Amino acid sequence: MIRAWLSLLFASFLIKTQNLERLKPFLIQRKLSCKEAWSFEEAEQAFIQIEQAKRFFISRTACLEQSLALFLFATSQGKSIDWCVGIRLAPFASHAWVEAEGITVRELESVQKYRKILVV
Repeated sequence: MIRAWLSLLFASFLIKTQNLERLKPFLIQRKLSCKEAWSFEEAEQAFIQIEQAKRFFISRTACLEQSLALFLFATSQGKSIDWCVGIRLAPFASHAWVEAEGITVRELESVQKYRKILVV
């Protein structure tokens, strides 16, 4: 759970200090250094660890922080996963999530409503 908490901390730091334009090359580089892809089961187990770590975190942790933390958690183990950011227009909303093996990981709302504007 320590790695999950550190991933949340790093994700929060990156979101507060970088915009998506500057963050994207950094994330792409991390992903390119990975040797293999995360399985859906591995991603689900890590998601649970991130959820548990959120209880000990003092800052906001919504979809953007949590999904980026999961991406960082995976890449810290040399495994790749897709980090997605999407929008919908009527009414406007944005959402971030991860996909493993092309399947969304633990999403309560349907991501089908969102148009992907960024996939790393």
